Amino acid sequence: MNVFETIDGTTTRTHLLVRLSLVVPLLLVTGCFFPYVYHEQSRVLVTSVDVDATLKIAEMELKEGGFDATLTIWALRDQIVTSDNAKLISELYFRYIDKVAAEKDKRTADFGVWHFAWAVSNFYRNGDAGIKAELEGAYTDALKRPDTLNNFKKFASEHVDGSKVYMGDIHAAARSYARSHIVAPGNKKYLQSIDEFTRKRRKK
Repeated sequence: MNVFETIDGTTTRTHLLVRLSLVVPLLLVTGCFFPYVYHEQSRVLVTSVDVDATLKIAEMELKEGGFDATLTIWALRDQIVTSDNAKLISELYFRYIDKVAAEKDKRTADFGVWHFAWAVSNFYRNGDAGIKAELEGAYTDALKRPDTLNNFKKFASEHVDGSKVYMGDIHAAARSYARSHIVAPGNKKYLQSIDEFTRKRRKK
């Protein structure tokens, strides 16, 4: 049985991610090992990634909302982007961050804000001067977001504004999510197209 399926075959990835949002902070506190944490961008680059296509999926997820709304843009956060990509990321951030923060379930809201701010921080910190110019406003806002959280504040602060840039999929559930939402034509571990994503989405 697939780890993300119940006995009747229904998808439970989001439920698992929700559970992980409760467990991960405890594991971080106790120092448990995460297999996919890196601090060098060269170790996390996805071969053949299509950033433009993946950002379209990210926007779909942000529009839909919910617990995993910010996870596609978070999963993309360590890839090399263009200034035009950075401009769109900034636009998406300001268009959706307050919607994410306003989720009825406060743990969902805080989880989303944490990961959205973390994503913007990584794009900015790994970017060149052109990327930084496009993301300056979003990054400045993102730096303030951890202080607004009731949950995950310590971890969000470290990931958004710590001395290290936290890159990688972190754990297995997030890696599975990334591989089902990042488009990388020719890389069999990832989506081959947006059409593949929408087909699979319709089947859920």
